[in-house]
Amino acid sequence: PISSVDAGSDGTGGTGGVEEVFRWLQEQGGSGQVKCTMADGLRGLAVSKDVRAGDVLLEVPLACTLGDGCSSSSADKTDPVAAGPPWAKELPWNVQLALGVLQRRDDEEWRPFIGSWPDAPILPKDLDEEELQEAQDEDFEVKAGGVFFWLEERFEDAREAWEDSHDASVPFPWSEEDFRWAMAHVWSRVCRFELGTRGTRRLLVPVLDLGNHASTEPTAVFEFSPEASCGAAVCLFATRDMTAGEAVTYSYGEHANEHFLLYYGFVPLHPPNPYDVFPVNLLQLLSCLPADVAPEPSKGWQAAVKALALQGIQVTALPLRADAPPAELIQALRMLLQSSGGSAGSGEVSKVAEVTEARVLRALALACRAIEGQHETTAEEDETLLQTQQSKDLAGLSGVG
Repeated sequence: PISSVDAGSDGTGGTGGVEEVFRWLQEQGGSGQVKCTMADGLRGLAVSKDVRAGDVLLEVPLACTLGDGCSSSSADKTDPVAAGPPWAKELPWNVQLALGVLQRRDDEEWRPFIGSWPDAPILPKDLDEEELQEAQDEDFEVKAGGVFFWLEERFEDAREAWEDSHDASVPFPWSEEDFRWAMAHVWSRVCRFELGTRGTRRLLVPVLDLGNHASTEPTAVFEFSPEASCGAAVCLFATRDMTAGEAVTYSYGEHANEHFLLYYGFVPLHPPNPYDVFPVNLLQLLSCLPADVAPEPSKGWQAAVKALALQGIQVTALPLRADAPPAELIQALRMLLQSSGGSAGSGEVSKVAEVTEARVLRALALACRAIEGQHETTAEEDETLLQTQQSKDLAGLSGVG
């Protein structure tokens, strides 16, 4: 049987409602050897006994999952439940799921699942302008604002779809706050699956959604199994041997930190996210370099970069990763450094080999340090500030009433 809870509950960010969803899933034919835990205020999954690599940690029948698409009375009872209401079929998949969640939030059949969720994560879209400025990234501020207004527009679309299919005397049943709550949970909990003949589906999966993210070396992976012990199911498998109590983690996807922050409300820092990228452009890099490293060509850097762009070479939004710079960035920077050291004002490819890769990497490292220095705090310092503020907020709440 599936285990339940390994810590106290508080009904919000703790393990409140989890015991009920474990019982409910077992009654529906689910099984597993996991339990819910609390560590440093964070919910998660752990194995309830020693397991071997490849062991099934969790089986969730497809019929216990909520999927994208709109409901149909003729749907196969072994398929995921298409959560969206029929009148929402023209809306985006995540909006369909969110409306399906709102429809079932007080439904006796689905209450154990949806009731197990903690408070919706606080996302950048929920922050005011002053708080967003703490990100020290104007582009990120614009994206967060874009998400806020995108939700506002989709709420209006949903309300219009309702009004088009219902009598005028029947009001739209949810507020914009309700809709934003549901969307935040869909974004932070949905998983994408290849379901064989059932196609590609995005699913909300009970108990699986308690697992935390690991960018590297997760202890589990999930996939669809057409012939699990309970039939067609979502299964979670151990990637290595584990002893009872060890955390069950899996990857939420190979996303940049910006994506995690926008849609999940956290940034994976420990260990650092190998898929994080920082978009840079060549002019930005060159402006950070001293003249002895990159002497400006006679026609100026802007003309040199424009000449590269005309040759079809990428010069903006180059994805810089922590583990290694992209080859196209090294190529472009090498060509520009060559043009700055002689008469090649247009950065001709024929002279690229005269600039060593070591010189290019040294210049890139200097530019990166200069760009990092433009930010007031590091990611680690930001995390400390956030934890301090959260502690203050909790202390203030504990004194209410």
